This record gives sequence, C-alpha cells and structure tokens, in this order.
Amino acid sequence: MTKPHTTASQSEPGVTPNTPEVHNSPASVASPDPHQLTDRHQAILDAAVLAFGRRGYYGTSLQSIATTVGLTKPGVLHYIGSKEGLLTQVLTDVYDAATDWVLAQTTTTPRPSLARFLRQVVAINARRPELVQMFSTLSAEALDPEHPAHDYFAQRERSSVRAALQVPWAAPPSVDARDVLESGLCLMDGLQLRWLRDPGQDLNAMWRRCERTLMPSPLWDNYR
Repeated sequence: MTKPHTTASQSEPGVTPNTPEVHNSPASVASPDPHQLTDRHQAILDAAVLAFGRRGYYGTSLQSIATTVGLTKPGVLHYIGSKEGLLTQVLTDVYDAATDWVLAQTTTTPRPSLARFLRQVVAINARRPELVQMFSTLSAEALDPEHPAHDYFAQRERSSVRAALQVPWAAPPSVDARDVLESGLCLMDGLQLRWLRDPGQDLNAMWRRCERTLMPSPLWDNYR
C-alpha cells in the first residue's frame, strides 16, 4: 500500500548517509490514506511498530529507531516530536485508524450488521500481525499506572463501545448491543493473543468459531 522508501537527500533533517530502502510497511496496513505521510515519517512508524511489538515502550529507544531508518535522533524527533508522541501516533493514528474507518463506513449502510462489523475488524487485524503484536505488548506493559499509554488502554474499550453504540445496529430485539460489543472486544483480545502465540493459524476462522457462541443460530441468522 505504501511506496518504497527511498534514500533521502542530504537536505532532509537529520538524515545519515546510505539510508537503506524499506519496502515492508507494517503501519500502512492500518491507514486508509497512507500517502498523506512522507516516506520518512512512514518509515519511522514502521520501525516503531516492530520495536514496540518486540521490546515494548520501555525497551525501545529513539536512537534504535533512528538507526533502523537511517536518521539521527534529532531527525526522528523532527517527525514525531517526542517518544510519547510516537507512541500516540502508532496507537491512535495507525492502530485505531482502520477500525475507526470501518465503523465510519458501517454507518453509511442501510442495515448495519454488528456481526459483519466485528468480522471486518478481525479481517483487518488478520492482515496486520505486527500491529496486533505491538498493541498486545503495549497493552500488557501499560498495566503499570505510570506507563504513558495507561490511560489510553484504560479508556479505549469504553470509548470504542460508546462510539459503536451510536450506530443503529441490526440485531435481534432481545439482544443488548452493548453486551455483545463488550463481549466481542474481550473475545477478540484473547483470540489475538492465542493467534500470535501460534503463528500460521487463520484468525478469521478462529473468529468464526467465536461468533457461533457470541451470536448463535437461529437467533442471529437474519442479522449477519
């Protein structure tokens, strides 16, 4: 989805010589419009996604990210402002962007399907394992109240459910959409951890099994 990152000219801030080209873009999978970022900025986000996923926030230095993308540390700061700013970008502007986009698209359909919405979120996450690993690693690390992403994770589920409840979901009359959304998000978090621990599984197939329990037949057969 993202153009290959080319070696920057010497006029770019903080660029070091012989910058390697970067062709894989974990962060761009999530962005509906990745071209709004410069190649340099995208490369920094990509490096942060991988680093935070493997080593967490505390285990990642801006210098290591700078080295990965061929910039100096001031060069990286030119794009992201601060380490906490980078954390915010990969969580809200990258990770959350895709599901926000799916929810926005869902609101334009005449009969929004809650089951289909959850399947679409799972399908997106199945395409971006590096981002899911980053999210899962940071989520565990942020149990520490002093972690800079603690409030983000503490509030995220509530804000996600609140936003989703603005949609007039097509669902069985006896069903509480809030309960389904909250349960579905909890299921999704646990399922993704199992998926990451055992690479090679089909996350979409795993979710279909969960959906049969969360939204059983025949109650949900006309609402999928």
